[in-house]
Amino acid sequence: MTSKDAEAADPRIRWLKAVVIGLGVIFVGLAVLLIVLIMTGGYKRSAPAAAPSSTAEAVQDFGITLPRNSRVAEVLATNSRIVLRVRLADGTERLYALDGESLRLLGSVTIQVER
Repeated sequence: MTSKDAEAADPRIRWLKAVVIGLGVIFVGLAVLLIVLIMTGGYKRSAPAAAPSSTAEAVQDFGITLPRNSRVAEVLATNSRIVLRVRLADGTERLYALDGESLRLLGSVTIQVER
């Protein structure tokens, strides 16, 4: 009796063969997925944002004197700097740079447009 005749005689062998082939396909698929994740860097978790420190200083009220008839046109903020863009009465603009933590005035730049 050949192996084909034995398979035809016992249906459990056909079922076992199908299970082995299915598990092999799943194993190969998982191996390919693992290789792709390793090669592309996979899922990279970003570091959690630092929690605000409980020992942070309270920021005092501060004031900045702007020239007469001027207005704040824009406020830009980065990690440690704040920039105020002020439009003056004569059409020029002035940028004020402030420290983001202490709100101390670091300096200013006046931008004049040539007429």
